[in-house]
Amino acid sequence: MSIKKKATQGSIWMSITRTGINVIDFLVYAYLARILTLEEFGLAGFCFLFVEFTNTLVNAGVNQNLVQRKEWTDRYAASTMTFVAFMGLMASGVLVGIGAPIAYYNYSELAALVIISLAPITLITSLQVVVTGKLLREFKNKQMGVAKFCATLVSAASIIALAELGYGIWALIVGKLINVSLQYLFLVFVSKIKLSFNIDKDNFKELVTFCLPLFWMVLLRFLNKKASNLFTGIVLGPVNFALLAAAHKAEVVINQVTMSSINSMVVPSFSRVSHDTDVGALFIRLVTITSVIVSPIFMGLAAIADPFVTIAFGEKFAPSAKYMTISAFSIFPLVIANFMPNLLISKAQTKAAFNITLVNIISNVLVAACTIWFGVSVMLVSIVIGNFLAMPIRFAIVKKHIHIDIRRLILALVPSFSSALGMFLVVMLAKPYTSNLLGNDIFTLIALVALGGATYIVLSFSLFYPQTTKQVQELKSMFLRKSK
Repeated sequence: MSIKKKATQGSIWMSITRTGINVIDFLVYAYLARILTLEEFGLAGFCFLFVEFTNTLVNAGVNQNLVQRKEWTDRYAASTMTFVAFMGLMASGVLVGIGAPIAYYNYSELAALVIISLAPITLITSLQVVVTGKLLREFKNKQMGVAKFCATLVSAASIIALAELGYGIWALIVGKLINVSLQYLFLVFVSKIKLSFNIDKDNFKELVTFCLPLFWMVLLRFLNKKASNLFTGIVLGPVNFALLAAAHKAEVVINQVTMSSINSMVVPSFSRVSHDTDVGALFIRLVTITSVIVSPIFMGLAAIADPFVTIAFGEKFAPSAKYMTISAFSIFPLVIANFMPNLLISKAQTKAAFNITLVNIISNVLVAACTIWFGVSVMLVSIVIGNFLAMPIRFAIVKKHIHIDIRRLILALVPSFSSALGMFLVVMLAKPYTSNLLGNDIFTLIALVALGGATYIVLSFSLFYPQTTKQVQELKSMFLRKSK
């Protein structure tokens, strides 16, 4: 099977399983949003942010290193296991020794206890790195996805059961611990890997050399993605954090199912193409197809935010709708920018990938830090504008190593971007009339989704027929097997 087919099938299975995982996660999230107070909900989310941060640091670059190596050796895998286990142990210690006291003095005793209880997640997650690296390297996305889905299903049932018994915020914490533990056990089972530990100075040196630029890159990337949430929680408190987190939840789910699934296959697929392949042209095709799928979803979400938030999370989260609409417009620059770091990593240009992430930090973190004092809406609008303004710098960094025809890329994205914006305007104009006519949020939501989907298809084929037809053929070639 060709690399293209393996990568495509890997992305499909990643999307399918992530869809299941994120649907379950979203339902549990919506359930907890209704039974917990805004302050409890925001406090739990803010504590999870620190755990997610340590998980990100532990995994920094190790997975990519295992995937892009020409050969897999058990000795190197054992050295990597020792390396990440030590990192996980150190990170867990930092959470307990530093994170918990900070939470205690800045929030409450409950916040400190939550962080201490969640610290083991980082250690267990670190042990998964070598296992997932082997599965990704072998394009065993189906097995990996099924293992994670089963763990999510069991943990979701545990959370709901414990919440119904009155455990509140602790139901969520116990469920997360169950999830990460079962994930590790299931992944080890499906990978059939022989786990061992080994200390080898040469292997450690290679890991540090490859991963150090990526360590700083993922650190900055995390801050880039979570900047708005982080500064909102610090400056405006857990209630506003809860409202913004709810606004981002649907976008995170969609991103995990679509762009993140595709992005996870960039390193294993682009790193194995022949040297004479036009990588820039492949990148344009990847971004174009992704935009065809993702742009209408984000713009549709922006248009239906009002009824969606009310139905999903309840009336107390109504202010989240405005935040959701504003944030969705970041999809236009990010559908290109999100793939750039992994594109460079696939060609072992880790320092250049770090530089792009540094640009993201400047355009997002500094903007968020300076504008949060004027309110969440001002901060989100400023972040969207900053992402657009940073695109020329990102292109300049990539073009030093990989040639990308920017004019060709822009022309390829015009159909999906224009059709998605047109759909957004049509749905926004129709929303008040539809709401008055149907008088029910659920019926209104269904009608608007149907209208948006039909509008996007009509605009795409009527205004951009040649390009749309070509993109449909491209999708068929990627996702459908050719008949013998």
